[in-house]
Amino acid sequence: MEKRKDILVDDSNELEFINGDFAVGNSDIQHIDHIIIAQKGEYKQTPQMGLGVINYLKSNTDKSKFQRDVRIQLNYDGYENPNIDLSEGFERLKIEI
Repeated sequence: MEKRKDILVDDSNELEFINGDFAVGNSDIQHIDHIIIAQKGEYKQTPQMGLGVINYLKSNTDKSKFQRDVRIQLNYDGYENPNIDLSEGFERLKIEI
């Protein structure tokens, strides 16, 4: 899959600027972060997209269900066969696309 480019945001989700203009660059990690954090229905164009990770952290979800749900959500945005690593727990989730 070709790397995606988009307007970038910083760790606080504030727009990044370079020389007074929007910063543009590789945005795959940013897209994945937003999908993982978003609740279902937050994306108007794709209402089924959004994992809502906070709901998983507050529940007793098993790793295989969590991995399956992450994979489904990333597939909605075109990320096929992501490698989802939970070997260090939910808080240290690693995703390779």
